[in-house]
Amino acid sequence: MVFVTLTDEQRCELEQVSRHAVGRVALRAHMVLLSGRGYSVPQIAQIHECGHDVVRTWLHRYEREGVAGLEDEPKSGRPPKDPLARHIIDAQASQSPECSGHARTCWTVVLLAAFLAVRFRLVLSGSTVRRYLKATGWRWARPRLAPASVLRRKHDPDTDAKRAAIAVALVQVAHGAAHLLYLDECDLHLLPVIRKMWMKGPRVRVPTPGQNAKHAFFGALDAASGVFHWADHDRKLAQHFVAFLESLAAAYPTGTLYLVLDGAPTHTAKVVRAWLATHPRVQVLWLPKYTGHADNPTERIWGLMKDNVAANRLAGSIDQLVTAAQRFFHELAPHPVTRPAA
Repeated sequence: MVFVTLTDEQRCELEQVSRHAVGRVALRAHMVLLSGRGYSVPQIAQIHECGHDVVRTWLHRYEREGVAGLEDEPKSGRPPKDPLARHIIDAQASQSPECSGHARTCWTVVLLAAFLAVRFRLVLSGSTVRRYLKATGWRWARPRLAPASVLRRKHDPDTDAKRAAIAVALVQVAHGAAHLLYLDECDLHLLPVIRKMWMKGPRVRVPTPGQNAKHAFFGALDAASGVFHWADHDRKLAQHFVAFLESLAAAYPTGTLYLVLDGAPTHTAKVVRAWLATHPRVQVLWLPKYTGHADNPTERIWGLMKDNVAANRLAGSIDQLVTAAQRFFHELAPHPVTRPAA
């Protein structure tokens, strides 16, 4: 007769497995618990409606390996008909059917399976081809239309140099030798911002204003502390930007002040260049062209603001919307980009 002797710790572990494990592992743990309580192999087999040899197998496995022995051993499964099939399908799907002489613009499972049978003598069912496609990262989805200019994305040849300059400045910031601020501005529109949301029943309809209105915000994010400086005006004018720069210079009266900017007209106006010339302590670092949203963390602050005050709702007026945005900035927690090194 086979009986398993359990300690209190083993019994506690098996009880947890029997309650939380999935499927057959929980049943096997229960078999061991029953054996530990004095149930015989025939009695356990009758309770679980299985053969005596099944009970003995799992009791012996537990005695040899513990709880880990109650898991199923890895199964090799049936080997693939052709070990290269997966790679062939992936490579062929990466090419247009037109490259293979078909008068089609995109592959279907049926067309791809037929082509593999003719060209490579690789006879596979449609379900097998579909499984291999999914295994290599392919999915059946609808493309999106995009302007050709977006697909031919422009690139700034000085991207690496500009990012390297910002990285060097961040090292100085981390050692407390300088300050670095990411600057940007945005327009807050009365026209609601549409964002994904939970809804039930018919699709939610967000009303639009009879006439749109907008208000300008200037922002600067401190890379080390995460403090967000801001100012708002009716319009985004260069003279307003200069006033914002004055407030930043006053907030950081000592040390080198790095300002990370994009090439917007507001930042390159004559009045701005004249102000920078009279403030040599303030150094401008230019963001790479065409990558402002990716390289400027201030963009995320604008997104948070619009999500909180302008998403999926129409405010009563632009003044109400501006008031809500001002309250958001007053309550905004710091969002540090980099922390000083210890």
